[in-house]
Amino acid sequence: MNQNKTEAPRQNIWNYLLTVIVSAAMGAGLTWLFISQHSRPEARPVSAPQAGPMTSAAPDASGMSSGEASVTLGNFAYDHQSWAEAIRHYQEAIASGIDNADVRTDLGNAFRFSGQPEQAFNQYTIAQKLNPQHENSLFNQISLFTEALNQPARAIPICEEFIRRFPNSNKLPAVREQLERAKTMTR
Repeated sequence: MNQNKTEAPRQNIWNYLLTVIVSAAMGAGLTWLFISQHSRPEARPVSAPQAGPMTSAAPDASGMSSGEASVTLGNFAYDHQSWAEAIRHYQEAIASGIDNADVRTDLGNAFRFSGQPEQAFNQYTIAQKLNPQHENSLFNQISLFTEALNQPARAIPICEEFIRRFPNSNKLPAVREQLERAKTMTR
């Protein structure tokens, strides 16, 4: 009989511990699920577009505010290289009040890929004013001047500024390479 009395509290402790562990795991899982579904990726650094024309259906933006829907649809169009549509949606997002460095940088990239490098530069500049710590908007200016506009002399001070402002960036090797390339091109 004594044995049953000691096993009951022990079983209650195990039940309690199991409940705590399962609850913590479920809470962590639900938190991860929420964040992964609702977080916005950082604005992209410029690289050669990879995706093809839109072949999948646009995301359902019916439950979103007009600004959030515009950003979501702009990102979808961007990912499918539909530059004019991406530009339109990002401009709608800005007009509806979602005006941040990520949206401006992606808008700048869409302008760049649609053959409008000066408008791209304007958007990157606005992004830097909105958030001076936004690496991609400054980083994208470098390749804009060295590649799209063929103005390497304008890229040099931007490279130097990037190195000064973001000494721990993972983009530093690429910036240093672009700086040397720009210096070589201007000799």
